[in-house]
Amino acid sequence: MKRFVNGDEATLHRTAVEVHDVGDRLMVRTAEGSFSAIAVKHESAILVSFKGRQYRVEEKRSRTHSAASSGSGELRAPMPGMIVDVRHAVGDSVKKGDTVLVLESMKTQQPFLAPFDGEVHQIAVEKGEQVKDGALLAVIHARKQEDV
Repeated sequence: MKRFVNGDEATLHRTAVEVHDVGDRLMVRTAEGSFSAIAVKHESAILVSFKGRQYRVEEKRSRTHSAASSGSGELRAPMPGMIVDVRHAVGDSVKKGDTVLVLESMKTQQPFLAPFDGEVHQIAVEKGEQVKDGALLAVIHARKQEDV
């Protein structure tokens, strides 16, 4: 089935995974192990937090908006919650997968990871701050090719 994931068109395939509803979150069993996930319906999208990454899954989306949001480096709250840890400051260098900050929502901590190698351009929240769904948390700028 074709969908847009974080603004990019993707074909989603059913794979050998088990998903169990355990109250306020999902338990996902894969060949790699068991992981918790959160999925929340927001307007026409489903917001998913899984293995430290956040995904916005939609059926339709304009290509103009998709291209703009794809790879933007913006980290946004997929749901309301509290910032429980901020691990980087503006100007810090980050590698893809580094934890930038942690949001706690529905008794589950969700790390926000750097989507690519780059530099922290903006941290829009502080530890202990309550944030709303969709709030901008941080912005990462990609490392330029000549910087590598």
